[in-house]
Amino acid sequence: MPDIAKNMFPARFWEAADGQKVVCSACFRRCVVKPGRRGFCQCRTNSGGKLFTLNYGDTSSVSADPVEKKPLYHFRPGTMTFSIGTPGCNLTCLGCQNSHLSQPGADWPGVEQKEGTVEALVRLSLRHQADTWSFTYSEPTIFYEYARDLAQKALEHGLESIWVTNGSMTPELLKTLPPAVAAMNIDLKGFTEEFYQKITGGSLRAVLDNIELALSLGLWVEATTLLIPGLNDSPAELKNLASFLAGLSPDLPWHVSRFFPRHRQNDVPATPERSLRLARDIGRESGLRHVYVGNVPGPGFSDTLCPGCGETLVVRDGFRVSLDRLSGSGKCPECGTAVAGRWSRGAASVRRGGSTELGGAGG
Repeated sequence: MPDIAKNMFPARFWEAADGQKVVCSACFRRCVVKPGRRGFCQCRTNSGGKLFTLNYGDTSSVSADPVEKKPLYHFRPGTMTFSIGTPGCNLTCLGCQNSHLSQPGADWPGVEQKEGTVEALVRLSLRHQADTWSFTYSEPTIFYEYARDLAQKALEHGLESIWVTNGSMTPELLKTLPPAVAAMNIDLKGFTEEFYQKITGGSLRAVLDNIELALSLGLWVEATTLLIPGLNDSPAELKNLASFLAGLSPDLPWHVSRFFPRHRQNDVPATPERSLRLARDIGRESGLRHVYVGNVPGPGFSDTLCPGCGETLVVRDGFRVSLDRLSGSGKCPECGTAVAGRWSRGAASVRRGGSTELGGAGG
């Protein structure tokens, strides 16, 4: 195992406690970490009564993706986002689709810090003509220090950032993200505390509070729910979830995604298409103007419709935008209704000629 001192980077969001313990305040768990031990996420360690991260600079996943993959449908559609992730997570979802990244285990040594990592990655994103950055694949809260430095450096080059998150950070961390972070996709994994505790190891209340806080901070927010048969897909639960989102804003896009057997839920079947259609209909009946069906092809599942006249304004085929009538004005060309979202295309898209014919990325 490498020298642990080479793997440590000073953490933010912690305070000293008795007996050289520290209290981490990056996420809702607020772990009390003893000297020489790690927090729940395995990415933060107490050394000499101070908290350090072990994943700063560990760019375990890097890719240039369509922003639709995050998924974000009302934030610069048809543009490319430079995506990055590191090992670790603060949840233990039974059906995690990236468990090889999110749950590295207690014997994971961390990564040796390297000079120039942040600057080198920003230069790489510019070569890929990215319009934004995305912190994704694992949970960005647990690599906050790295993500924050990257987002700040990217903003110096005119690139805003996106957080794809389980929404379990503390409010004090969330409040530090703007203006470098402009948008979030927040997983709202279910709508009962029992589901969160048994299936994700998380807290529903923390996520609900953070969705509301993110909106109040001016971040563009979209929510995603992975429907797991028999666990979070009852009509009553979906009605409560959709009503909560609509109560915050009827313009908040809700993505209802199909579950596939993964990790420790290999015995659970894939979500039937009828359940996805039912969730979409419940969302619309609850007052949400934009409900999308993901992880399964279907006519109109990913299209953006005008909330005023019903005209089709954005057509998506998988992660590819084949028609975009909103970018620029953000208004329906037929009836003039303003559609909530961030419709500017970004400098890199302009250099590419503003084409919406972008190929999708797998995974």
